Amino acid sequence: MNAAKKLVKAAGFPVWKRLRWRIEQVTDERFGPRLDHLHAELDGLRGELRELRDGVTGRCDELAGHHRWHDDELRRLAAHVAGLDSRLAGLERPATDGSAPVSAVEEVRAEHARVRARLSAVARYEERLARLEEALSVRVERAGE
Repeated sequence: MNAAKKLVKAAGFPVWKRLRWRIEQVTDERFGPRLDHLHAELDGLRGELRELRDGVTGRCDELAGHHRWHDDELRRLAAHVAGLDSRLAGLERPATDGSAPVSAVEEVRAEHARVRARLSAVARYEERLARLEEALSVRVERAGE
């Protein structure tokens, strides 16, 4: 069987060699214009896709900038709110002349004032860390470009 395949292949090769150019010519004549049209259409779709991708990328960059700005504002305002909360707690306490014994309510208010002061310090620390992280990310982005 293997020998028969070799014999047919050897006998058919000269015929195939002579007919191949004609088969390719007929194929190009029949399908060439349609293929050219499909190639042009595909190139147009690629261009539209490229424009869409560039537009989406630009919009994402713009939204990321807005997000960073809002995030920074929230971090900055958190420290101010914690400070105002501490000041408000000081205004809520009634003035004492020192002669009256400290009640449980006064102890709780004092503890709340200390907690607010600590939270204010933590908020300021987080704000500083956020600024440093942002500065570091900008440096890393610039170094990557």
